[in-house]
Amino acid sequence: MKPGLSKNQFLVISLTLFAMFFGAGNFIFPPTLGKDAGENFYIAIMFFCATAVLLPVLGVAGIARAKGLQNLVRRIDPVFAIVFTVLLYLTIGPLFAIPRAANMPFDIAIKPFIEADNLQIWLFVYSAAYFALNYYVCLNPSRLVKLLGRYLTPLLLVLILLLFGAGFLYPIGEFGTAVGEYANHAASKGFVEGYQTMDALASLAFGIIVINAIKDNGVHDERHMVVSTIKAGMMAGIILMVIYLMLGYLGATSAELFKDTTEINGAALLSKVSDYYFGKIGVVILGSAFFLACLTTTLGLITSASEYFEELTNGKVKYKIWVVLWCLIGFGVANFGLTTIIKGSIPVLVAIYPIAIILIILSLINPIIDSSKLVYRSCVYTCVVVGLVNGLDIIGVSIPLLTPFVKTMPFYDAMLGWIVPSLVMFAISYVAYLMFEKREGSF
Repeated sequence: MKPGLSKNQFLVISLTLFAMFFGAGNFIFPPTLGKDAGENFYIAIMFFCATAVLLPVLGVAGIARAKGLQNLVRRIDPVFAIVFTVLLYLTIGPLFAIPRAANMPFDIAIKPFIEADNLQIWLFVYSAAYFALNYYVCLNPSRLVKLLGRYLTPLLLVLILLLFGAGFLYPIGEFGTAVGEYANHAASKGFVEGYQTMDALASLAFGIIVINAIKDNGVHDERHMVVSTIKAGMMAGIILMVIYLMLGYLGATSAELFKDTTEINGAALLSKVSDYYFGKIGVVILGSAFFLACLTTTLGLITSASEYFEELTNGKVKYKIWVVLWCLIGFGVANFGLTTIIKGSIPVLVAIYPIAIILIILSLINPIIDSSKLVYRSCVYTCVVVGLVNGLDIIGVSIPLLTPFVKTMPFYDAMLGWIVPSLVMFAISYVAYLMFEKREGSF
């Protein structure tokens, strides 16, 4: 049995993990953050990286320590395990991540050339063709897609470096004045904005893939697996952080291009910046690269979601049926447009992200709480209640008595109202665990 990974094996696994996180959606939020944060860019991007880089790295480590997502969520109870995992796959799958990725190439490479009156019909035609292609490839796996995937990451990195190089050497302008919540709450706004990458959620699903990859390289000792996973995550995280800094800087220095634009998503922003530096050819090349990246992303998400739900139904609903369903749902949601999809995902992410964060933390400190159901349930269900109230509140739905009470929690206005009650419940349940559960074997 090998004590650990060789340098070459470590590098391969680190880059594999980076490639899994490196979805097209990761490009659209840092530029918008940079544009809106302006003079507060550096503090905003630092806290953005806390949820978009640090949490995913810790998530992979937490899943490694728990030996899989299902082992982790079953520590609460079987019903919660199913409900949370289903919501997780729907969120990083057909409801948000898949249609969001499908829309990105359209917003970058097609939308700039279409008149506003014809936009919806072109989006309909494009998304129909896009999901038809996804359906065909998911049922007929092709080596071509794998081959494209092997070269997509370097190609996109080169394009980002070219854009950043041009932006750094010949900046469009200076950092502007911070707008919206970035003016007075840049840290909390950046932290919550990191939810939009969905990488912390994805890390809960990706963790087992990394574990299996390390096992396949002959490492089976638990300590070495966890250490190798954390190191690989740190390497992937460093690359992600550098990319976020570059994209955010582009957004921050290009604000003057959008003085007359009240609202713009990251894809349209990158398209306009690319057009500024390289003209329409640059926009088409960037859009083509993103199309290939988005295709591999959506193919992977459709496939993994279909496999999970086939297993969940014990094979009664076959893989092919799930592929059709996810493609149809993705097609329907995609036609709402990228900006609407991003807005619609906010209340869901505000509700589900605190649960993912607390699960990651509890998994990492599990040796001191010994998988205590009391501690897990107290902390997780607190996050469920606060997150649900906050998510519903965003869309204007109030729960009598409960919503007014939750809104009194510290940091609630920053969408971080779950932090203090979770800490309080952890302290209470951990003391109870030490006094009763640990001594008696069960509570």
